[in-house]
Amino acid sequence: MAYTSGRLYTDQVTGIGTNATQLHPTQVCREVMIQSDPTNTTNMLIGTFANQFIVLTPGQAVTLPIFSLALVWVKMASLTGKANWLARD
Repeated sequence: MAYTSGRLYTDQVTGIGTNATQLHPTQVCREVMIQSDPTNTTNMLIGTFANQFIVLTPGQAVTLPIFSLALVWVKMASLTGKANWLARD
């Protein structure tokens, strides 16, 4: 029998700046969509704690098959950046 998810989780991380910010410290999931908020004025970088090399322009999103949002880190050139995420368990 195939696994069917019954729950969705969503949140927004605000105040993202030049230091890497963890997307969420405790949220577990099976998959997450991360969006650079359309109102951002600079690109958002995503990746691990040590390196964020994937670039999302404002409004752009990426979907990752990942088991914990604690593994995803984001940063931006401004201190007013926002990241939106939607995860399923």
